[in-house]
Amino acid sequence: MRTDLANARMGQLVGADRRTYSMTGGTLDRAGVEALIESGWPVVTYLPGGRLLWHDENDAWPAWADVRSGPERVSAGRWESADGSPLVVLVLHD
Repeated sequence: MRTDLANARMGQLVGADRRTYSMTGGTLDRAGVEALIESGWPVVTYLPGGRLLWHDENDAWPAWADVRSGPERVSAGRWESADGSPLVVLVLHD
C-alpha cells in the first residue's frame, strides 16, 4: 500500500499504520537498506518539495528499486516507533 503522509514534523512522522516514528540517528548504506527491506520493513520516501510517501512491506522493494536507479542523490536512515517498530526513510536530494 502506497500512502501520502501529510502530518510529518522535523525528525518525527506518523506512518500509515498510525504509529509515530522518530529518527534514531543512524544512516544506512545500500546493503543495509536492502537487508531491512528484505526483512519486511516499510519504507517512506521523502521527495524534493516535502512530499512523503509510505510504502508497506509489499511496495518497499519496488520503491527502493525506483529510488536507487533514479538521477537524484539518496540518503537513508533508520527510524523507530516507541514500540520498537522499524522504518526505513529514503530522502531524495536534488
